[in-house]
Amino acid sequence: MTQHLLEALVQQVSKAVSELRTTLELNQLDDLERILNQTSAALESINGYAGGAAVGGGVEKLKADILALDSSTSKQLMGMLDQASIDHKVNGELINLAMQRSAAMQSFMAQQSLGATYESSGGIPGSIGGVLSKKV
Repeated sequence: MTQHLLEALVQQVSKAVSELRTTLELNQLDDLERILNQTSAALESINGYAGGAAVGGGVEKLKADILALDSSTSKQLMGMLDQASIDHKVNGELINLAMQRSAAMQSFMAQQSLGATYESSGGIPGSIGGVLSKKV
């Protein structure tokens, strides 16, 4: 694979993972689906690099090809991959925190609802199918 294609692939992954981190940190729920799809596609492309891990490709082959480039380009691309890896791990933690926050809000809303106490259905305001709406 040429140097330009390697750079484009690494930049695509780095940008997608970074944008997901920013979206999660700012709690921008309206952009989340688009960014998740973008990040998923970028991660699939890096995992499928050179046929994927099953045929000797994937992330390890990508790193080997990057290390075969000139020193300055190699350092730059490996730095971007390292930052993307850190962002990916942070994203996992941010998603866990968002799920915990959502569960806590649902519990709080359930406790505050008169319907939860006085109705047989235990209605929770702002709840749509067991998930809090974006309005809450």
